[in-house]
Amino acid sequence: MAKIDLSKFIDNSLKAEFDAKPYDVAKDRARLVGRLEAARAQFSSNGAVKGPKLFTKKNGVVEFKAAVKGVDLTINGSTTNYIPESQFEPFLAALIEATNAGEFDNVFTAGAASPAKPAAAPKRERNVSEASRLNIRVGGFRRGGKSDAEIRKQLTAEGVDKAAIDAAIAYKRPGK
Repeated sequence: MAKIDLSKFIDNSLKAEFDAKPYDVAKDRARLVGRLEAARAQFSSNGAVKGPKLFTKKNGVVEFKAAVKGVDLTINGSTTNYIPESQFEPFLAALIEATNAGEFDNVFTAGAASPAKPAAAPKRERNVSEASRLNIRVGGFRRGGKSDAEIRKQLTAEGVDKAAIDAAIAYKRPGK
């Protein structure tokens, strides 16, 4: 019996492709068209309609920029474009038509192919001393209408050091 070489059929480097979710460009087209239609409604209502802000009007000129999945939409070689205010609605209509025709599919696929955004770095905690924290709390108690005696009683019940309480009650912000 002849031995058959099955390795010529196998390509284990295809695992990532196997695991990848299928990409549907139509969803991204629809998402961008929705954002552009919202921008058109905002523009025609002078900002009364809520939605993503894709444009800024100033001095009769509209600044326009949009991104799809973190990838800037490049139009006419630029990611930020300036359009006369009188031409902005026809520009948006043409942009919607171009999007539906697939002219920006390369932007969508680039956005889909880019790696996921890294998680945001945890916020750095401000280096605030315990004395500063206590001063802030005492200020809050005062704004809440508590007297110094009530503040002292509460902080003592919480086990705060008497000297720290005295210092915080005596502290007045500079300029106050």
